[in-house]
Amino acid sequence: MNTLTSKQRKLIYLLGIVVLIVPIIFLGMPGSAEERGGKLSAMQHEYGLANDNLGDVDPSSAAMNLVLLGLRGLAANMLWLDLEEQKNTKNWGQMRATTESIIMLQPHFLKVWEYHGWNLAYNVSAEWDAVPDRYFWVKEGAKFSMRGTERNKRYPELYYGVGQILGQKIGIADESKYFREYFKLKDPDPRIGENTGIDPLINPEGKDNYLVARDWYLDANDAEDLYEQHREQRLLFRSRAPHSWFEYAQALQKEGLFDEVTREAWQQGFDEWTGVYGRTEFQAPETNIILEATEEDVARLARDSNVDEDTVRHWIQRYQKTANYRSWRAKALSETEPNTVEAHREIYLGQQAFENYDLVKSQQLLESGMRKFATLLDNNPEMAFDDLTIEEGLIAVMLWRKIHELTGKQPPSEFPLKRLWIEHQGKVPFLEDEFSRRFGNF
Repeated sequence: MNTLTSKQRKLIYLLGIVVLIVPIIFLGMPGSAEERGGKLSAMQHEYGLANDNLGDVDPSSAAMNLVLLGLRGLAANMLWLDLEEQKNTKNWGQMRATTESIIMLQPHFLKVWEYHGWNLAYNVSAEWDAVPDRYFWVKEGAKFSMRGTERNKRYPELYYGVGQILGQKIGIADESKYFREYFKLKDPDPRIGENTGIDPLINPEGKDNYLVARDWYLDANDAEDLYEQHREQRLLFRSRAPHSWFEYAQALQKEGLFDEVTREAWQQGFDEWTGVYGRTEFQAPETNIILEATEEDVARLARDSNVDEDTVRHWIQRYQKTANYRSWRAKALSETEPNTVEAHREIYLGQQAFENYDLVKSQQLLESGMRKFATLLDNNPEMAFDDLTIEEGLIAVMLWRKIHELTGKQPPSEFPLKRLWIEHQGKVPFLEDEFSRRFGNF
């Protein structure tokens, strides 16, 4: 029996090593900014999974020592503990640096980007007293989330998160009056360029914050076309872009603007709500549905899902209710009507006259606006179920009654919006704080 000598075995081992090196080099060669490297590196770049910035971690830190030992997860956990401690001690500068180290170690972990973007915009900003300082940290949260979209294009949730910060945080925070001005008119940060005064990193085109938020929601929808998201029900996820038109229009009305720009915003919202979002097909438990379905759509969906048409209609109604679809459709349509615009305008001007101590003018404007408001409700029955519409009408009546109290007169038993006032008495106690905040304790 022939046996291999020691020298022959060594040659065979060496040959095997050489043979194995070739695919290892082909598959695993590291890439660079100029070259994609091996097959695995190229795939990492293609799918956005490369970790090119790992070397940016502080080389003297304990985290870097663990990384060098292959303990990336343990290093990240240590940094998260450091971050929590820095947050509790309000060490914002060090917390920001620790955040940078975490994303270097976990650049493709969705929760890293979601948590820190939200934390900066909502939690850290709330710790500051001055409004400009709060705005700075809101921007930091938005910019951080934007960076996340650059590194992780496969996460629709990150685009959505940017839209949420720019829309909801800037638009409906207690400081929204100032935040909106900073966003589209003049940033308080002296380092921002003097030409436009607007931070180009978050508002390069100088648009309203709600319209920039809409752009990010549209990007989220584009990403959702390709990749699955787990932020919320798809029906609601896709509603945010068209709904931004409604939020924009309402913000303009709140600021006393009842011109063609506001009317066009409502019209754009209606068109997008019904023509784009309303025509999107969604999956329901038994059938696909379309919110703005025609009878032909119902028949087709029933055939495709092998169910009867009543089942399709049932799920359409269920999903319309979930998205508050019909209410917003009715509101957007009614807001384009001249009578509705005048109702809002006169109630707003009546409130302004009250704040200027002109009670006679205030009462006249409020009564005229309330009559038009009653016509709005009569012509658009669905608006009687809209919370914002109800609250606007109730506050108008509360202010009208307050004027009578201040002038020592008894309010007439019959007045515009009496039906609304009687039907929604249960809401009045909850509006008293809002009323006092807006009009003081006269």
